Amino acid sequence: MLRTSMVVMLGLTVALATVFGLHGEALAGQFKTLNTAGLGVGGSISAHSSPKNFGQAMEMEVYEWPTASTGGNYRCQITSNSTGQTLNLRLIGVNGTIISSCAAANGGTCSTTTTALAGNLKFMCLVATQFNAPVSSSAHYIMAVQRQ
Repeated sequence: MLRTSMVVMLGLTVALATVFGLHGEALAGQFKTLNTAGLGVGGSISAHSSPKNFGQAMEMEVYEWPTASTGGNYRCQITSNSTGQTLNLRLIGVNGTIISSCAAANGGTCSTTTTALAGNLKFMCLVATQFNAPVSSSAHYIMAVQRQ
């Protein structure tokens, strides 16, 4: 009985040490979920971000959002870019492929192509710079998902 208790205690100790020892702050960019399921035709929802750099580029930021139950036509947008760099915007499909993309120069805007998307699925908008293009320390941008 004592031997079994010791083995169980040792196992729990190793498991907890692994969990607490390996747990740390995530180094990736932001992942946000936008509530677009009830978005009416012509409506949009936006998100503000003050992105950070990791090395010589901005950390990628991902915005996941669901389509309405009936599907619809959607696009991703950069409506304001004051990052000091060009922002690359990608509309990502449920299978991980790039459906559409655009680039917003510093001070500019861009919109992906409006695309018919199936209902009750989650899609993503991904925002990134490129190598050797870190954002400024006061960087800020606004992105949006629009249903048309």
